[in-house]
Amino acid sequence: MKTAYLGIDIGGSGAKAGIYDLHGNLLAAAQRSYKPDAPSEGRAEIAISIIETAVRDAVQDAVAKSGTSIRALSIVSQGQTFVSLDAAGKALHPALLWYDSRAGRQAEALTLARAARPGPHHEIQAISSAAKILWLREHHPESMSRAHRHLLLPDYMTFRLMGRAVTDPHTAASTGLTTGGESYDADTLAAANIPRDSLADILPPGYAAGTVTPAAATQWGLSPDTLVVAGTNDQYAGAMGAGLYRPGLLSVATGTCLALVTLTPQKPESLPKGLWGGDFPIPGFYFVLAYSKTAGVALEWFQRNLAPDRSLQELDAEAAGVPIGSHGVVACPHFDGQVSPSPNAAVRGLFGGLSLHHTRADLFRSLVESLAFSLRDNVEHIRAQGYDLEQIRAIGGAAKSDFWLQMQADVTGLAVQRPRITEAATLGAAMLAAKGAGDFASLSSSVEGLYKPGHTFTPIPDHTRQYEDPYQRYRSFLPKAAFTP
Repeated sequence: MKTAYLGIDIGGSGAKAGIYDLHGNLLAAAQRSYKPDAPSEGRAEIAISIIETAVRDAVQDAVAKSGTSIRALSIVSQGQTFVSLDAAGKALHPALLWYDSRAGRQAEALTLARAARPGPHHEIQAISSAAKILWLREHHPESMSRAHRHLLLPDYMTFRLMGRAVTDPHTAASTGLTTGGESYDADTLAAANIPRDSLADILPPGYAAGTVTPAAATQWGLSPDTLVVAGTNDQYAGAMGAGLYRPGLLSVATGTCLALVTLTPQKPESLPKGLWGGDFPIPGFYFVLAYSKTAGVALEWFQRNLAPDRSLQELDAEAAGVPIGSHGVVACPHFDGQVSPSPNAAVRGLFGGLSLHHTRADLFRSLVESLAFSLRDNVEHIRAQGYDLEQIRAIGGAAKSDFWLQMQADVTGLAVQRPRITEAATLGAAMLAAKGAGDFASLSSSVEGLYKPGHTFTPIPDHTRQYEDPYQRYRSFLPKAAFTP
């Protein structure tokens, strides 16, 4: 029986499990989907039991398919998404997803409290977990008075697996309760009235945290000696799974959102709005990140509402038959506000230039093109800060489509490489697990050892020229997509 590593990726609409050997070969994979609730503007939630069941079922399925003994596992996920538990471990409310933005007023109050003290300040956003905890306390005081733990998704799963909640500095920072590093900020904890012992322990990514309990091993299809290794944010894990181990490479993940990550050996200073920077899980490197909140989720919206009889793959094929420029249709893909490169919370999804001769394929292609144009905007935004970009590594759902990847290459003018493993977040998690198990001396050597390149798409110069006018039309169209409620 082969020894293998289990990487778990918990996303906004599903859970994925991938099992890899020491050489980065995929032995088995499984996934389970779930659908969050969006009861009103700015809210997004789902029962934590639904997520837990999806994760556990995906793991059981992958382990059974692989016929392997899991040496170590690691969990990667989005930040901000959390649930509060009572002393018996029972959820007190649905998990609030990362893009839930109901807690704007509470975030402002915490930011003001932090600004009142000397030293560097970090803005607490409406999506930060701490702000959402305050919102819940105000609106559900009776249940929240029984809160014993506040756990992000990886924290919750490790708590279920081994009775100890662990997280990493990057994921913990999404709570708004740290100022960087491996500890929580005492003043912010006090301002939010959140006890330190209600939060997960912070460990470095790739650090062994313990082993699964016998009960959890039975429930999850694992052995009791399976090692649990601290993970990281899913975007950073995806970047590692895309083989990012040096500057010049840009991972582009097209899933629920569109996320771009590149590495730099110098700590990013004074980045403009629309870009973020910080420590990367690989020691000695920092990351620069840009993202759009809605990407694949906007395409799913289109398919669900305008083409329920077609799959995304079928819509993809229809769009490939439409000329560059979508017969003049232009779209804005920012259905929940624009983040990068120019933050504007008022921006919403929009189609323009419609005539009676336009078809569904024209509209769908215009939406896909708008995502490529958004990618170009962010590439140029990153380059403008002095970061050289020589190749894109495409991961996520879009990486399975030759049509999409050729479009990304043509629009940006950069070569786009599809890794052999396109679900790179589970591979990145397995890289962390392999490092935590002691099978690689460093995380960088784990990334280098497990990454395998696939096909590379090079820009077609004539296509790049043809995309220029539609791109400029998109740029002119964006201001029209800002709406005041």
